Amino acid sequence: MSEIHEVDRRTGARAAAELAQLVRETVAAGVARQVLHLRIGSLAPEFRRPHHQRLLRDALEPLMAAGRTRIFDLPNGDVVAVAPPPALALETARRALARALDVAADEVVLALRLPEEAAQLLAATSDSLGLEPPAPPAPAAPTMPAGTRLTSLQLHQAELAMAQADLAPFIRAQGVCALDPEGGPARLLWQDRRIAWPALAAALLPGVSLAEGQPLARRLARTAEARMLAELVRPRVLSEWRPVGLRLAPATLLSPAFGRFEAALPAGRRETVTINLDATALLGDPAGFLAARDLARSKGFRLALEVGSVGLLGLMPALAAEMDVLRLPWSPALPAAPPQALSLILGGAQRLLLTEVDRPAAIAWGWEAGIGMFQGPLVEKRR
Repeated sequence: MSEIHEVDRRTGARAAAELAQLVRETVAAGVARQVLHLRIGSLAPEFRRPHHQRLLRDALEPLMAAGRTRIFDLPNGDVVAVAPPPALALETARRALARALDVAADEVVLALRLPEEAAQLLAATSDSLGLEPPAPPAPAAPTMPAGTRLTSLQLHQAELAMAQADLAPFIRAQGVCALDPEGGPARLLWQDRRIAWPALAAALLPGVSLAEGQPLARRLARTAEARMLAELVRPRVLSEWRPVGLRLAPATLLSPAFGRFEAALPAGRRETVTINLDATALLGDPAGFLAARDLARSKGFRLALEVGSVGLLGLMPALAAEMDVLRLPWSPALPAAPPQALSLILGGAQRLLLTEVDRPAAIAWGWEAGIGMFQGPLVEKRR
């Protein structure tokens, strides 16, 4: 894509470093920026012909005349443009690029917003350098004595901090994709979004022990999930809606926050939302789990059951049969599971999603078992 590098702008590793610095400064200052991310490195060969390169170059021309727009050519060929709102030149370029790329536009032309989507842009910047994503900027948090247990006062302070913090850097998003055994491109089915709870807890409550199952810790987690739901029904997000998967606690599903989320979704959107329920929650509170399941089902949402192992799946075959999706993490020990356990997988392979896929062996085994849906670091790279 050297054809579009016709003006004086940041390029290569220097561009990646300066873009990362700009993102961090934007987050720290709390100022708004609009971003256009053109994922040229992900373009299929048919979109890299001279004709398409000319269309891409023409679409980027409005940015050249926008004096307040900064453009970064990343080492992997991607182009990122950043401008203060309303950034009309970015929107003009986005629409022109969408027309030029047609079916590829949804995956190649990304409109982002800072500071809300800082984590995604930092991850893309690091990926262009072949590095691990940098640690997200942490919100201001109360200082707590190291090793103490969470108290109601600390919880109140953390909730106040969370109300003012940008939660976006602590949302982890991965694509759930259908992979073609014949070698075709990965097809995005939906985006799995969940709160990176350990990172958020460490930022909000450094040094505080959040024991699993602790009531106050569960309440803080529900507060964070409520924030995530509220962000998803903002007008801008709804206008650019894509199918999404959400990992939620049963208590969150039964809360007013979920009721507001459900009421704000336009008609026809509920079936594009997959609610992920952790199977271990059934063991801790069967009544709450089943009530949450029934509510989500009655409202038209898709349901996924997250199981940590084949053995756990075998403890609840009736529940698993009612789910739209079964989420099972990949493990090198999975192919050696007992035949009776594997029969549960093979019997529901069309509904099974293999997660934590980090090596080709996982995909190969999944294909052999009849599984078509995959999620994990290796799947992200194939996208």
